[in-house]
Amino acid sequence: MWTDGRIDYQGQKVDYIAKVSPQPSEVGIDLGCIFKLDIEVAEETIVSYDRGWELYPETEEREAILEAVLMVLTV
Repeated sequence: MWTDGRIDYQGQKVDYIAKVSPQPSEVGIDLGCIFKLDIEVAEETIVSYDRGWELYPETEEREAILEAVLMVLTV
């Protein structure tokens, strides 16, 4: 199922779109249920995952944004 949304991360608007499976998968992020994910900040793609990393977060801040989005998606 596709899902999208926006979160606020330290004053930044973070947009995401993800494809989430009801069951964990070997191609999911950390072997989980999310197997497609794009994250944008200020219209710049900072994370892209499509059954494997296409664009891995390059900074600690981007990794923290990824973790914040993953928390929203796994609730």
